[in-house]
Amino acid sequence: MKLSERIFNHYCRKHAAKSHSFPTWENVQTVLLLFESDITEKNLQVKQLAKELQQQGKDVTAWGYVDNKNALSAILRDYRVLSRRDTNIFHKPKELHLKDLRRMHFDLVIDLSLNDILPLRYLMLYADAGFKAGRQTQEPYLADFMVMNGDNDDPAYLFDQILYYLKNIKSND
Repeated sequence: MKLSERIFNHYCRKHAAKSHSFPTWENVQTVLLLFESDITEKNLQVKQLAKELQQQGKDVTAWGYVDNKNALSAILRDYRVLSRRDTNIFHKPKELHLKDLRRMHFDLVIDLSLNDILPLRYLMLYADAGFKAGRQTQEPYLADFMVMNGDNDDPAYLFDQILYYLKNIKSND
């Protein structure tokens, strides 16, 4: 195991998990989308998914990560792409970004990443959210709800699967 992975596991143990309840889709108002940015940082698919959520009346924020030295995208209130420059030597996002993230509360975080990208895992860990969803990983403590995506390498498929369950499963709350 790499040192950066060990450090991440240390933060996971240190960052106590809280119990969450399954939200009803109608009660979800704020959503954070985490995503792997494409190299051009256009991220058309993610922007389309965010637009779909906005059309359903949700307030959407999207944070991505591109494995480049610098990100080209401007930092906006509801959209930003982090790069290696925005992380420390262990791939943890710099405190400036984590502080921005902690200032916001989300009803739901949806992690659309299909690969284990350490900066996105940190964002998932530190996001203040009532409920977190994503693909099935070896780290069950990161998400409250995980979907198996099999061999499908399409973030839109993962998004559709997560929304399907969120819209159809009713909690007892």
